[in-house]
Amino acid sequence: MKFEYLEDVATADIAFRARGKNLNELFENCALATTDTMVDTKTVKPKVTKTITLEHNDLEQLLFLFLSEITYFKDAELLFFSKFKVNIDGNKLKAKMYGEKFNNKVIFRNDVKAITMHMLKVEKKKENYYATVVLDI
Repeated sequence: MKFEYLEDVATADIAFRARGKNLNELFENCALATTDTMVDTKTVKPKVTKTITLEHNDLEQLLFLFLSEITYFKDAELLFFSKFKVNIDGNKLKAKMYGEKFNNKVIFRNDVKAITMHMLKVEKKKENYYATVVLDI
């Protein structure tokens, strides 16, 4: 399971917990969960590619910045993504995001206004990485 929604965490928010074998996969799954909260990602075709580069010495802040970029593209360009390729090297993140502009074939679910700092956590347990994220809707 790439991610699961957490019930009873917040009333006006949506929370999820994502998992990955490494940080790259964890961030990819967090991005997928964030986008899947907004739209049915199965209805988004990879027609447009956006590449972003971010840097922060705190892993949770890096995740916050990364997911905030996804909401920025939704707001600024009506662009939604269905596939992510993330490469984290130390405190630097480079990501390619594949998607398309909103159209009549993309199924809309929720308007994510922002990524919150509430309960934001990245941790390693045994062989896997986990993240808890709360989205303001």
